Amino acid sequence: MKLDQQLLDRITLNDRDALREVAHLLREADRAWNRIERGKQTELNAMHHDDGSLAYCLRWAQQAADELIAATQGAGSQTSR
Repeated sequence: MKLDQQLLDRITLNDRDALREVAHLLREADRAWNRIERGKQTELNAMHHDDGSLAYCLRWAQQAADELIAATQGAGSQTSR
C-alpha cells in the first residue's frame, strides 16, 4: 500500500503509536472472541448476517491496521522529510 506523500508527511509518531495501539486492541478482541466455544460462535454469527461475521471483520481490520503501520514506516521521524 502506497500512501499519498502529502498524507505521509503529516503522519506523526503519535499517529503511528495510535495505529499500533489499534492493531493491539484488535488482536485482543480476536483473542477474546476465540475464547467463546466454536459452536456458540457459529450460533452468534447466525444472528448477524450483514457483510460478514465478527471473526471475519476482526481479521480484515487487523490486516488493514498492519498495512497502514507498514505504509507509514519512517513517518514522523526527522529522516522521513
